[in-house]
Order: sequence, then structure tokens, then C-alpha cells
Amino acid sequence: MFLKLFFIFFLNFTFLSNLNAHHPGNKIEAEIPYPKINIEVSSDKLEGYNLFFDLQNFRLSPEDIEIKNDGNSGYLQLFINDIKISRIYSSWFHAPERFFNQKENSIKVKLFTNLHDELTIDNQPIEFEIKVSK
Repeated sequence: MFLKLFFIFFLNFTFLSNLNAHHPGNKIEAEIPYPKINIEVSSDKLEGYNLFFDLQNFRLSPEDIEIKNDGNSGYLQLFINDIKISRIYSSWFHAPERFFNQKENSIKVKLFTNLHDELTIDNQPIEFEIKVSK
């Protein structure tokens, strides 16, 4: 009986914990002046690429993640070749060579609020994309 109850509890817990596994995909309009992003890419001497995110009118604020939204602040999401790689909480990121497996590779970042809402301008995501050839 104990094992059966434990199994039922485990299944319910697993199901309920997965309800919030993916963020709802809400959008929030950015404040004026609107954020701008630029990415600078340089080859790392050992392997991969070093990425510098030049942000204007947007503040990276990891201390407020899942606590509060505060204007044009939050984090970046990094995509390489349309695959989500990581959240970004600072201006620098090292991307290992293994992510760059095509002749021309796409690096894209999107802005998100501290509560995981996509930041937009006129309901369009704020993002920047650059191509890197090998």
C-alpha cells in the first residue's frame, strides 16, 4: 500500500512540476528609449568564439530574475543555428566550437524580462542576428 501511495504521489509531483517547465511565452512592450543589441564575435585562441553583447537601453539584471520586472531589464537568450544554447546574464559569453557545425552559422540573441516575458517593440521580439562563416 505504501509503495502504491508513493508511486501516485511521485507521478502527481512530476506532472505538477512539469506544468511550469516551459515559460508561458508572454510578451511585454519595451519602454522608450527602445533597447538595441549588437554582437561582436571573435575567435578564441583555444577553441570556439567569444561573444560580446553591446546593449543599449537595456540592463542585464540577474539579481532580479524571477523576482520582478523593472523596465528595460532582464536577460538574453542565445541561439546558435536556431538552437537555444543558454540564458545570458552578462555582456560576455564563450561559445564552444561544437555549436558551430555548419559552413555559415547563425548567432541570435533575444531580450527577455526578469519574469521570462519576451521583450518586444510593436509586438515584435527584440533580437539581433549575425552570421559567422567557418
